[in-house]
Amino acid sequence: MRRMMLTGLAGLTLSSAMLVGCVDQTKIVEKPTKVDAFLERVEKGEPMPVEEILAYIENDRDAFNGWGEGYEFPVHPAEKHLKGWTIVLDPGHGGDAHKKNWKRGPTGVREAAINLRVGLILKALLENSGAQVKLTRADDSYDMSLAERAEVANTIVRKRDGGVGADLFVSLHHNASGPTANYTTVWFHGPVKWSEPDLDPAKYVAHELGWALRTQVAKTSPIMNDQQMYAKGFGVLKMTRVPAFLCESSFHTNPDEEQRLRDAEYNLREAYAIYKGLTEYAYGGRPTQEAPNVKIDGSEMVIETVLDDGSDKGWWGHDKERTVASTVNVNVNGVQAFAKYDAKSKKLIAKVAVADLPEAESYEVWVHHQNMFKHSNYPQRYSVAFSEGLVDGAKAESKAMLVKRNGIED
Repeated sequence: MRRMMLTGLAGLTLSSAMLVGCVDQTKIVEKPTKVDAFLERVEKGEPMPVEEILAYIENDRDAFNGWGEGYEFPVHPAEKHLKGWTIVLDPGHGGDAHKKNWKRGPTGVREAAINLRVGLILKALLENSGAQVKLTRADDSYDMSLAERAEVANTIVRKRDGGVGADLFVSLHHNASGPTANYTTVWFHGPVKWSEPDLDPAKYVAHELGWALRTQVAKTSPIMNDQQMYAKGFGVLKMTRVPAFLCESSFHTNPDEEQRLRDAEYNLREAYAIYKGLTEYAYGGRPTQEAPNVKIDGSEMVIETVLDDGSDKGWWGHDKERTVASTVNVNVNGVQAFAKYDAKSKKLIAKVAVADLPEAESYEVWVHHQNMFKHSNYPQRYSVAFSEGLVDGAKAESKAMLVKRNGIED
């Protein structure tokens, strides 16, 4: 089905989301609420509940197909590039409703309820694009620790290829500060040199959120390193071993923003921005490569692989090179390798002197490249071991090693 703008359904604009009071809607119902009931509720100054948004996404998606004038939430024509992706959504701060003033706005609206509504709506949008989506919670409770939530992404089985580990983990939050602050930030686990597969989608989402929610764009950087807040970063990000980022979409402590965030139609605006950012990122593709073949040839360690720029194989001109050759780089345990890349065959051969490497049980081989959209490859690091040590002719089995997130520098 195809999704249409909800304001077009009811003949209303998002200004109806500027409401008063404190009502959280997180309950899911099976049947859609009728339009006349919706109009009556808006007239009374009541916010739209999340079940209406979910029902419209599910039942009225055929109503609009394209980018027609006046439609705010159309299906993105490139959303097909999300098909087959496995995405884990983590609506933050559930299970603490009993705590007095726990992460609440000026009139008591709970961040946990906002996060959940956005997560439920985003899940519906992404699933309609063909993605496989898993929520770390689907109600107003948390039965899992930060580590257990990260493990959902680390261990989930992908339907696309049967592999283990999500394509992406997105944690959903809203920030808190003084009453005037209301900017958008998207956070990654640093340092930058280890976080490129996180940064690529994060920057798309950050820009879309700032535009959609009309936050204080340019007041600060739209993407931030979590070690700015805590020396070891955010727990849920550092324990997630797949590409991941955390959204602080806006500030629930801003009085005006708090009232907008009460309304599920405004939550749709936010979820749609994240959906659109992810679609734009997937449109450009995430590069990858074949698992490297690593062997010892005389005095050198030789690494061979074939690069894939991640772009749509059906595009016109796909036979032309779409990997930026200057970004191709290989090192072993931090030791720079001499890399030779053939653009026609897409084959990469890299060599490093054995004498420059320490004796070890295993070695970390880092392969890096970017496509023409400057999207970085994933995975980037592989663990290799030689059963016979570093002797001439020894071959290694390479195993994809997911991004480390446990320390300050790794």
